[in-house]
Amino acid sequence: MSEQQVPWYKVPTSSPPFALTKKIYSNASDSTPFKSLAFFPWTHNSYHTLWNGHHNLSQEDWSVMINEFSDAIAVGSDYNVYVFFMRQSKNPISYKVPFSDHDIKALSTDCIRVAWTLDPGDPLEPLLLFSHLNLLYIYNVKKQGVQGYLRGHGGAITSIVVHPINTNLFCTTSRDYSTRIYDLLLKPQKLEDLGNPHWPPGTKKSFAGAAHGLHMTEPEGEGNGIGRCIIILMGGRSGGHQAAVLSAAFNPDFPVIATCGLDRLVKIWHVPRASKETLIREDKPLFSSGRIHKARVLSISWLQNDLLLSHSAPAVMKRTSGSTESRKMWLEPGQIVIWLWLSLNRFFPAKHSGVRQDILRGCASDYQESSSFKTISAISFPSAQTQFDTPALHLYQSPTHDPVVSFTYPKFNSIKLFNVIHLHPRKPPPFPFDVLNMEIGEHLNENGERGIRSQTDIPPEVSGWEISPVAGTVGEEILACAMGMEGTTLIGVGSKEGKGIIWIWKL
Repeated sequence: MSEQQVPWYKVPTSSPPFALTKKIYSNASDSTPFKSLAFFPWTHNSYHTLWNGHHNLSQEDWSVMINEFSDAIAVGSDYNVYVFFMRQSKNPISYKVPFSDHDIKALSTDCIRVAWTLDPGDPLEPLLLFSHLNLLYIYNVKKQGVQGYLRGHGGAITSIVVHPINTNLFCTTSRDYSTRIYDLLLKPQKLEDLGNPHWPPGTKKSFAGAAHGLHMTEPEGEGNGIGRCIIILMGGRSGGHQAAVLSAAFNPDFPVIATCGLDRLVKIWHVPRASKETLIREDKPLFSSGRIHKARVLSISWLQNDLLLSHSAPAVMKRTSGSTESRKMWLEPGQIVIWLWLSLNRFFPAKHSGVRQDILRGCASDYQESSSFKTISAISFPSAQTQFDTPALHLYQSPTHDPVVSFTYPKFNSIKLFNVIHLHPRKPPPFPFDVLNMEIGEHLNENGERGIRSQTDIPPEVSGWEISPVAGTVGEEILACAMGMEGTTLIGVGSKEGKGIIWIWKL
């Protein structure tokens, strides 16, 4: 096969054939920068994979729906959510979320998070999930109206993730240290049919409320319309996150979900069968480790059933030169790590693939600080000025496309891409180990004195393709990016003089 026939992403030395085709500016007086986006994720081939093919849809009806929404992207700002159409000459859809002075305090990183989902009861009407602080909205894009809302988190929602196969399942992560999993097939819990578990030795349902990882106990219940929280992955010292949870990812083939957070931890949890009557609370994951990253972990994704990709923020490291008066700090760039979870076959043995356990527990070494992982590859982001300059990353993969990572840094005004397949294996550490130096992060200088920590263990900087808007633009900043539409379109969203802007590159 000649090089001209090979897709661009398979040749590291090739130039990405993306061309900037359009810019969309927001001229509304109350417009704020665009900070999040989500492509419409399904294609014509999704007809055979969704719900493992167990549905009553006709392929003709599915194709009509795909043709109507395949070019849609959802964009979130501080108070507005939009749906733009890339190919069709349709007016964008806009919805402004209500807010009041009684809302919880927002941070500068808080914005409307967006994700697409489908209700199995009516899959021909795509739904848009979006959050404002600790509230979750379910929006019917076809009817252009809110179909429901849910609450329960005690802090702002940091991400929304939908199951890739069973789209009625989705989860939200939050600054309240927890992750909530919902089912669109159920109605919100009301006070009269409260599904909270009881506290032994009592037998009555608890009224402790959402602050304790339970259903809302107010008269209005947890929400209205469709959707119900069925599982809560609790935070806390027993095994959960001990800081804000920042991202999550469902495994498409096994009943597990991965989470990551501000506490530098990555965790893998069992997702048990849900009960329609009682809320399930889980506080002990199957895997937990704080040794994969050195700083807060910003996102996590599954590459295969036991292979994950996660990325972290810059890490503040301490230099020690032997004297307490001369301590200094230095900033280690954030990293992208590909790692293998070694316990998949232990919890889900291949010879018992048809058996699903309702209760699945590991031991203390699993949910406290597990060693059942192996780092496959690691690369560093470009150097950042401060620990608060964090990369916004997106992973695109499909059965017919290599996994391609796109990311952007604040104030860089460009998007970098690389093919995960091109990453090199991590170099093995030297042998024998210098245990003392590894523990305290120091090395001996030429005079035999303890000196500045060696930086030779920092992975190489990421290399790949770089895409930028037209040179000479002033006041423009890309804040988030994503690839979609079967790998043919790259989108960047951000700010121009305080208002929202969208960049569209196409093959």
